[in-house]
Amino acid sequence: MTTTRDEITIEIGNLIGQAANASADLWDYAAFMFDAQKKGGSSYLYLGTERLSLETRPIRKELRENFLRLREITRVEGDDYWIKCLAAVKNEGKKLKMLFEFDDKSRWEITPSNARDAYKIVIGDVFPEALAE
Repeated sequence: MTTTRDEITIEIGNLIGQAANASADLWDYAAFMFDAQKKGGSSYLYLGTERLSLETRPIRKELRENFLRLREITRVEGDDYWIKCLAAVKNEGKKLKMLFEFDDKSRWEITPSNARDAYKIVIGDVFPEALAE
């Protein structure tokens, strides 16, 4: 039996996968980092360690709504809401993993000073085995 949380999580994974398939013929990892304070996020698409463009414009509103719903239903009574969620899909085996951040506003931030490490920061945090490939 699936719960509402499971259904939303599956929908987020499906949306990211659909965006990846529409963005590139071949890809290994696709990710979306949702920042609740900005009610938006950053998208990532990789073939190996080469970063491609993940086009999320057609699904951005639906993706945002699902993340906000997930944020609401995953809050534990008496605790703070999470502030960021990194959802990543591995194309091989269609695996979805999500990580949540509650305190560190800079987690998963990609800036000009760390752009070379984006793959390690984003994909390596969710799928550490990708760094060994």
